[in-house]
Amino acid sequence: MAYKVLSNILVKDTTSTSLVTLNSAMLVVMVNKDTKNNAAFKELDKASKGYISKSISSHLKDDGSSVLLPQVVGTKAESILLVKGLKKDTPIHKWLSAYQTIAKSANKLKAKDLSIMCGNVYPAGKDENWLIEMVAKTIESNVYIFSATKNKTAKQPSLKNLVILTTGLSRANLSKAKQAAKKGFAIGEGVNTAKHLGDLPANHCTPRIIEKKVKAMKKDFPKLKIKSFNENDLEKMKMGSFLSVGRGSDEPSRMMVIEYNGGNPSDKPVALVGKGITFDTGGVSLKPPQGMDEMKWDMCGAATVFGVMSTLARLDAKVNVVGVMACAENMCSAKATKPGDVVTSMSGQTIEILNTDAEGRLVLCDALTFVGKYKPSYVIDMATLTGAVVVALGRHASGVMGNDQYLADMIVDAGEESGDRAWELPLWDEHQSCTKTDYADLANIGGGREAGTIHAAAFLSKFTNDYKWAHLDIAATASYSSPVKAGTGRPVPLLSELLLSKRLK
Repeated sequence: MAYKVLSNILVKDTTSTSLVTLNSAMLVVMVNKDTKNNAAFKELDKASKGYISKSISSHLKDDGSSVLLPQVVGTKAESILLVKGLKKDTPIHKWLSAYQTIAKSANKLKAKDLSIMCGNVYPAGKDENWLIEMVAKTIESNVYIFSATKNKTAKQPSLKNLVILTTGLSRANLSKAKQAAKKGFAIGEGVNTAKHLGDLPANHCTPRIIEKKVKAMKKDFPKLKIKSFNENDLEKMKMGSFLSVGRGSDEPSRMMVIEYNGGNPSDKPVALVGKGITFDTGGVSLKPPQGMDEMKWDMCGAATVFGVMSTLARLDAKVNVVGVMACAENMCSAKATKPGDVVTSMSGQTIEILNTDAEGRLVLCDALTFVGKYKPSYVIDMATLTGAVVVALGRHASGVMGNDQYLADMIVDAGEESGDRAWELPLWDEHQSCTKTDYADLANIGGGREAGTIHAAAFLSKFTNDYKWAHLDIAATASYSSPVKAGTGRPVPLLSELLLSKRLK
């Protein structure tokens, strides 16, 4: 189940495509200091008898400001959106925001196709191919509209085709630009796939429903190797920690494994492990009712794995990756795990469960032990694990912790490149004391209110001694509560960039 919105993204050069005769529902011109010297723009402005240049002078004052010109005489575009382009030193998040606004404007106008002349200004250290990839990714992932559980009020995205206009590219460079657009398109599709899975209500997205959707990926991507493990399988593998989370639910837990082998057969795979709590009541350690509806997004780590694996398969990427989706529903019932219970993990370590609302780490620890069988080069888990990371970093960055500095550095670098930012938090030996207890090898919480995000990572680190590992806490970035409640599809862009750029050596 891939979730692609646009039908096509094309890259065309304005030397062979006239803006005057371009049949487009919406033509966007990013205006910067060089625009007025562009031959294609000059022709467009001349056809409008100077109306466009006058509109620029009178309306575009601040960076990112815009004006919509409907049915400009002398041109074939149904409307022309003029946007004052950003400068090289403008932060990347503002570049993303500008194109997010364009995507939403196209849907609002019910435009079926969109053409964008991006201009030749890009952020410092980036190039035109970066810009093209970013535009393709951002438009695809922001024309998405969730309507799967609506009947009478359902709205579908109007936009179906995107044309990115370049100027003066050689044949070789135009080919590279088209590859950049293809990459961005596939990442945007992966973002939508993760976003859609997260946005589904919990009764439409149980572990068994996710299992069906994962198995359905074979229809789109027959190269994927997919395995599914039910509760009997997990019991045989002695995943007592994983199984403890779903004890209180009538919905059985599931673990799905997606293998993608596009690289050299001798290369060790990168392993991705995602927390997939399809709904989290907190269990016996019940959460307060306010905002509990947002706990349907507690499976966004697993959704991220789903989105990244679809991106890799779409692009026939030359990498080997194994993705694990650890899915369970955390409910409260007479069968539910109780605070103080002790369970045995797949690693053989016993865990005293002092708080049943610290359940994500309980499914992850067994999944992290499981991936050791693949002898991975690197392991990255991602999870909506702690509210503390929202306090620490706000909504802007995912938290990174791990046992390998190179891996952590490459994750942060990939976040900067993709605009899907991450920031490293320390994971020192002093933090390990939080897992101590008199009644088991480990406790699933500790340390009180201090360093909650780091203490969760410290717990997971007890299961990752055999390989290079990093933990991404995405509780702050995978979904938002305001201005609307919605999934974001993060950190699909970060992980896709990390894997596709082959930063990991």
